[in-house]
Amino acid sequence: MASGSEPGEAAAKPEQRAADSEGGASFGLPPDFIGRTPKQRREVVWALAQVRSRTRKSLPETMRHSGEDGEPGVVPALTVALQTDPDKLVKRHAAYGLACVADDAIVPPLRGALALADPATKGHAILGLGRRRAREAVPELVGLLDDRYASLMAADALVAIGDERGLGGLSAAAGRGLPLRRHRLRRRVWALEAALGQQPPG
Repeated sequence: MASGSEPGEAAAKPEQRAADSEGGASFGLPPDFIGRTPKQRREVVWALAQVRSRTRKSLPETMRHSGEDGEPGVVPALTVALQTDPDKLVKRHAAYGLACVADDAIVPPLRGALALADPATKGHAILGLGRRRAREAVPELVGLLDDRYASLMAADALVAIGDERGLGGLSAAAGRGLPLRRHRLRRRVWALEAALGQQPPG
C-alpha cells in the first residue's frame, strides 16, 4: 500500500475493488472501523480510494483517466473517514479517493478539507474541486492564493472552474510576493481571462 498519496499520484492498483461486484459490492466502512489501529484504518480507506467504476482497455488509458473513474459508491464512506477520523493519513487517502470520483457529491467534503493543515490532503481537495468545476468553492480557493503550498494549485483550479468571481482575487495575488510567483500567477490570470472571453493583454 502506498503510504503518502501525494496530489496527482496515481493509485498503485487502479483496478482494485474493495469487494466483489458480482457478489454485491459493499463500499461502507466496517462497523468496528473507528476501533481499529491507524494502520488498519488507512488500509481500509486506501482500498476504497482505489475502487474504480470501470475498467479501461490499457494501462496508459487507465492512468489518463485516473482522476475521474472513481466509484461513486465510495463517497459516503470516504466522506465519513475524511470528516471524522483523527489520523492524517486516513484523511489524506480519503481526500485522494474523493477527488477521483466524477460526482458532485464530493464537493462538500472536499470544500471542508481545504481548511485542513496537511498540505497533501488540501492538495487532493483542490484537484478534485477543480476537476468538478465547483463554483461554490471559489471563495475558499481564492483564500488559498497566498498559501505557500497551495497557491498555484488553487490558481489552476480557479482557471478550470472559469468563474468570474475568481478573477479579482487571482489578479490581486499576482501582484504580491516574489517575482517568479507573480509571473506564474499572472499567467493564470491571463488563462482565466481567456476562459472568460476577455481581451488578452497586449
